[in-house]
Amino acid sequence: MIGERDGKVAEGLHAALDGELEGYLRTDDASRAMWSTDASIYLRKPAGVVVARSENDVRLALAAARDLGLSITPRGTGTSLAGQATAPGLALDVSEMNRVIEVDLQGRRCVVEPGLVQGELNALVEPHGLVFGADTSTSDVATLGGMVGNNSAGMRSLVYGTTADQILSLRCVLADGEVVDLRPMPRREAQERARSEGAEGRLLRGAMEIGAKYEGEIRRRFPDMIRRVSGYGLDALVDPDTLDLTGLVCGSEGTLAVVTRAAFRLHPLPEARALASFEFDTLAAAARATMKFLEMNPSAVELLDDVAIGRARQTPAYRDSTRFLQGGPDAEPPKAILLVEWSGTEGDLDERFAGIEEIADEVGARSVAPLRTKAEMAQTVKLRKSTLPLLLGTTDEEKPVAFVEDAAVPPQRLEEFVNRFEEIVQENGTWACFYGHASVGCLHVRPALDTSDPEGVARMRRIGEEVADLVVECGGSISGEHGDGLSRSEFLGKMYGPEVLKAFSEVKRLFDPQGTLNPGIIVDPPKMDGQLRIGPGRRRLPLATGLDFSEQGGFAKAVELCNGSGFCRKKTGGTMCPSYMVTLDEQDTTRARANMLRSVLEGTLAPEEMTGDRMREVMDLCVGCKACKTECPSQVDVASMKTEVLYQSGKKHGFSIRQKAAGHIRTQLALASRAPALFNFVGRSGLARRFAALAGIDPRRSLPGVASETFSKRFPGLPQGEGPVEVALFNDTWNEFQRPGIGEGMVRLFAAAGVKVLLPEVVCCGRPMLSEGLIEPARKNAKRNLDLLTPLIERGVPLVGLEPSCILTMRDDYKKLLPDDPRVEGLAEATRLFEEAVLDLEVELPLQDGSPVLLHGHCHQKALVGTGPTERALALAPGTEVEVVDSGCCGMAGLFGYEKGHYEVSMKMGDRRLFPAVREAEGKVVVAPGTSCREQIRDGTGRQAMHPAEYLAGLLPA
Repeated sequence: MIGERDGKVAEGLHAALDGELEGYLRTDDASRAMWSTDASIYLRKPAGVVVARSENDVRLALAAARDLGLSITPRGTGTSLAGQATAPGLALDVSEMNRVIEVDLQGRRCVVEPGLVQGELNALVEPHGLVFGADTSTSDVATLGGMVGNNSAGMRSLVYGTTADQILSLRCVLADGEVVDLRPMPRREAQERARSEGAEGRLLRGAMEIGAKYEGEIRRRFPDMIRRVSGYGLDALVDPDTLDLTGLVCGSEGTLAVVTRAAFRLHPLPEARALASFEFDTLAAAARATMKFLEMNPSAVELLDDVAIGRARQTPAYRDSTRFLQGGPDAEPPKAILLVEWSGTEGDLDERFAGIEEIADEVGARSVAPLRTKAEMAQTVKLRKSTLPLLLGTTDEEKPVAFVEDAAVPPQRLEEFVNRFEEIVQENGTWACFYGHASVGCLHVRPALDTSDPEGVARMRRIGEEVADLVVECGGSISGEHGDGLSRSEFLGKMYGPEVLKAFSEVKRLFDPQGTLNPGIIVDPPKMDGQLRIGPGRRRLPLATGLDFSEQGGFAKAVELCNGSGFCRKKTGGTMCPSYMVTLDEQDTTRARANMLRSVLEGTLAPEEMTGDRMREVMDLCVGCKACKTECPSQVDVASMKTEVLYQSGKKHGFSIRQKAAGHIRTQLALASRAPALFNFVGRSGLARRFAALAGIDPRRSLPGVASETFSKRFPGLPQGEGPVEVALFNDTWNEFQRPGIGEGMVRLFAAAGVKVLLPEVVCCGRPMLSEGLIEPARKNAKRNLDLLTPLIERGVPLVGLEPSCILTMRDDYKKLLPDDPRVEGLAEATRLFEEAVLDLEVELPLQDGSPVLLHGHCHQKALVGTGPTERALALAPGTEVEVVDSGCCGMAGLFGYEKGHYEVSMKMGDRRLFPAVREAEGKVVVAPGTSCREQIRDGTGRQAMHPAEYLAGLLPA
């Protein structure tokens, strides 16, 4: 779909940059689509993308853009909420410029590149009692350069201020390629340096002229607030003692310069912190209480309304985060809560919390819950940080939209502001969610609108205009944290008036005379209701899907659950997204995969791209771990989407022999089991490895063999419990043909508890088929398993699975395969992981003393159930201490790690956390419920991990 002009621009970019960059250039249509959005409601498709790895790359990209007449937009992680990280020309991604250049612990300062993520810096300095203060809710993914661009802040801005308050100096590249080092300096020094030639002298002269020219209007129109980040920071030009050009660049949203290095101050961490949750019957009451709390010297006061709390309760991964509320997760939520944090010594906090009930009475709260343990505080912080994607994780036509979500008013006007904002929303016939930093009067309010409906867009404009008027009337700032972008730049005139807008234009010309950098942001903005990602007249490509996505409102709406918030770009913690964690390439994120699909469905990319080579590339490293379904607060299920893409491709191009063989692995192993000795002998030979390589298996992998006797043949000779309780074992492929000892261990355990184990006839669960896109065979197997198992389920017999992916396929995926079969729900309710079934036993197992255990959880288990049942089941053995590895995906992921082209990525996934933990686990038993996980551990470390059933059965008396 690259037009003639786009083709010429791409040729020009490649001619200028190929072989010159340390990073890379992409101009293909798919990459342009993947970088066309941020976390906002806007879409601007760039002409190309430069991923820079050095300052020289930045200068080369700027030169190429100048020569070709392109604008250029710098961006970090792309989590911006106002559209300022979308690019109408060349997108300049600096997220791979992520070095820590210097950390001075004694001087409490650091020097970093702009792509370093805030959370990574804090992980480096927090062990030394220091912190980067402007703690954003996106700290796990937000780059420090992006935070400079937006002048970001977080919940503790009462203590630390904004990003601007952390800056010691900035090294910047201007649009013409000149490099300048900016820092605050005494005005006398600035006057002397302004006489010099070069970029610094020119900028200082121009800045002082602008400051002098507009000083009166600047002092009159700029609110004295912590959270004023609208427009350029002209107040930095009128300080009588200091001139600070970093105050102009910080918050300029990439319109003045590209930051390539920043020196920041670091702050000492307090000895202790503690939270308390205060519940209120109205938003107004919570806003009113904020002023009283500010008299009590808190470090943070955060507001959440009932909409935000309700969304968290509907999302399994976040439901536990609301347990601190009165009545627990199932009670009617309060209209609003204030999460109030105090910092200080433990003694200070003890004294404060001794009178917490009296404080609740004083501020008019209906109840209070102290939250002093690290676990309790972590849950509430998790809830607060995930509010935005939780809100957007809905398939309703009307969704909470970010366009007025960033207003800030003086805290003493907060109650008035909330009341009048609610009136504006109601008068426009919709509802909104209110949350944010009540301590500094900065609330994130998102009215629910359908931007694909012209009336929805009209309402968005009316609300935007009315809220801007309200903010100005209250003496506030149209943007208090997220920047102006495409959402709010249009309304800067309401806040500042025409003279200050002229000053903004003069600052823009001073730094960027040709208007190359991020045009349309702050200066000369377009209308805020244009360039929408989802706008009026949208069309979706009709697609007859193999899987049923009706729970998400259809395939297109399932894709659109991704709002671009970038949670999938975190590099540590949890599982999502395992491929990005090792490649650090945007195209390997959950977001990029959803962006590719949305672009096809909405026509940004041609329909044939659904089954094209580029789509296969983007989907290739998705391991189907399902982490995105739960760790992404919007519950974007890319694993199912990849299955659908493979299915659509197979329908059009045919399924390969490798896909068919992999999908029907149970049939292959059944054939092998007829002559196990021969199969195993041949499988260990070099000839087998060469043959496997021809079939698409990486020759560096050790091929698993088959057992000398299948589990079903061994089963009749195993002991059985004599009690009335029965369970049915789902005899998965791996237990049946490869590791029957696991099933033996399970039967022995249940026999010791007096439970009889039944072995019904079953066929493959369908998981290997779904991994290859073979939806129709998987559907056939699902129906066959339902036919075979329904009589037992109707008798109330639980169905126990040893392999997490198999039993959880029945629980999770069968409803997408057989949406109209009423038996699916009964099957899902009957399924139990082995560990869940063990915990259901009402007798005490006669287990001997156990050992310390290192536990690696299976991805599907972690996504859909969690490792809790496994931890508790293992701990039934006296003396068993379980350490859970935060290892993400092991990297094998079924057959993924065996396939050619995946070996290196697979091993990197394992080597990120899992392999080192196993190597260091001397004296510990390594336990992993997943078959592929155990294979990966063996290949990566040489150690043989055990299934929980093997571990527990080994502790039964002989």
